[in-house]
Amino acid sequence: MSVPFYVVLLHHPIKNRHGKIVTTAVTNMDIHDISRTAKTYGASQYFVVTPIEEQHELIGRILNHWNQDSVKEGHPDRVKAVSLVQMSYSFKQVKEAIAKEHGVEPIVVLTSAQAKPESVTYEDFRKELRELQSDPRPVVLVFGTGWGIADSFFPEVDRTLAPIYGPEGDQGYNHLSVRSAVATVCDRLFGR
Repeated sequence: MSVPFYVVLLHHPIKNRHGKIVTTAVTNMDIHDISRTAKTYGASQYFVVTPIEEQHELIGRILNHWNQDSVKEGHPDRVKAVSLVQMSYSFKQVKEAIAKEHGVEPIVVLTSAQAKPESVTYEDFRKELRELQSDPRPVVLVFGTGWGIADSFFPEVDRTLAPIYGPEGDQGYNHLSVRSAVATVCDRLFGR
């Protein structure tokens, strides 16, 4: 598909296990592994969103590692993937950057492990993506951390994808790592 799309890993506003809004920690594995998935499926960029300066410093150190000549020589494919990573302090900054790039606001697509009444199936959204090929609006896939994205984020959302279920459906275990969720969603929407 030729619809430009972006991957966003949101670390704020996130719910903790008690339902309070928190900022979750950035992890090296999320930066590295999700960038590889984003590159594999053709994402334009992968944004890591956190308002915490120390987390930006951590991300910067991780990205600097991948910019060293010895690493570029030894792992050129991974370096290409990690080059997609962009840091952002807020989702508003992400939307502004994408709007500046494309001249139009993006379509914001929320992913969630919890069923929402307005959720669209992967099959239906994949059909919509085919129809969007003539639409200049890019798509932003938003993934949360912790115990899910806080309700205060929902006004940003244009579409919500159905949860990913295993063979037992909505009655089974449903707690994928965000890295696995990103890979599964990207494959269902953009894979062959």
